[in-house]
Amino acid sequence: MLSGHVTFVGFGLLASSMAAAIRASKLPLTIRIVSSQNTRERAKELGFADESFGYEEVESWARGTDLILLCSPILHILEMLESLQKIQVESRVVVSDIGSTKAEICKAGARLSSPFLFIGGHPMAGSEKRTLEYNDPSLFENAYWFLCPPKGTAPEEYSLLSELIAFLGSRVVLFEPEEHDATIAWLSHMPQMVSTALAGNLPEDLLNNNYQHFAGRGFRDMTRIAASGWNMWRDILLTNRSAVLNALAGFAKGVKAVENALDKLPTDGDEALHKIFESGNKGRASLFAPGRVAGHGFYEVSVALEDRPGTILAVMKPLSDAGINIRDIELMKVRENVSGVLLISFKTEREATQAVEILQKNGLEAAIRE
Repeated sequence: MLSGHVTFVGFGLLASSMAAAIRASKLPLTIRIVSSQNTRERAKELGFADESFGYEEVESWARGTDLILLCSPILHILEMLESLQKIQVESRVVVSDIGSTKAEICKAGARLSSPFLFIGGHPMAGSEKRTLEYNDPSLFENAYWFLCPPKGTAPEEYSLLSELIAFLGSRVVLFEPEEHDATIAWLSHMPQMVSTALAGNLPEDLLNNNYQHFAGRGFRDMTRIAASGWNMWRDILLTNRSAVLNALAGFAKGVKAVENALDKLPTDGDEALHKIFESGNKGRASLFAPGRVAGHGFYEVSVALEDRPGTILAVMKPLSDAGINIRDIELMKVRENVSGVLLISFKTEREATQAVEILQKNGLEAAIRE
């Protein structure tokens, strides 16, 4: 069973969600938090903190702990690692982080003196919410959690970290820091910049006529992450600049191929565009290959809705009465006075199947989504 002292440096959504899961399970872990005074007071009110310190009290919070998790923005993580370099501890302390880039952080972590052991970390979990008020003990379920241990480090040396990750319901994936940054540049950082550029370059005549309100689901989906805040992304781009530039160059090459094919229409280009679409179809399908989707491993149920008051409640109430835990919910394809589709996610196939049976018995059109 997990036991010992865990110290969270920075106590926003991710750290508080871990603490909430620990508290809910009554694990014999002592939770120490390091944050601003207001956050520390609120954490104590919520019952999350056994001990609390200010960031500047590094001499106190770095000692007497088994695991330190740096859960603040990237540049602040680098500052905290620099502070830890000045501290001497008597026994092994594993230090990890939740930063979305790893090369720069792992270089800084490698400068910690033994018996500190730094293991770079990046859980692929989160929300647009940022504070401890939105803590969610199930936030990390079915998420990938990347770890970048130094070469030659035995898994037993950071077993408390691995056990905590498993307890939270995440799956550990080992990466070299540079490989991590190149991969995530393509899968997260470059798409963010493309989405931001797409939303930020709407033509003036379109905006002046308010035609942007005609945007369909595709445009809205592609620009959803354009609402992300600059402060967090500044740190990411500063510490992963080269990899993001490489990914953007690769994406630009694909866009250029589309331009070239379109330019040859109608006489030529049809075959090239057909191949581009086929490649896109295959790329999209590969994201959901069986057995490879731990980060999105939910079972989805679609429910046809009528556009009338109380319809969503009619779906939710029987599932709640049956004690079925819903992991996610999304309202899709809504047409006023006609119909819509509610997409509900469950952790297990059994829950999804049970939900379909309950909803069909209640006269609703429901099915597991293929």
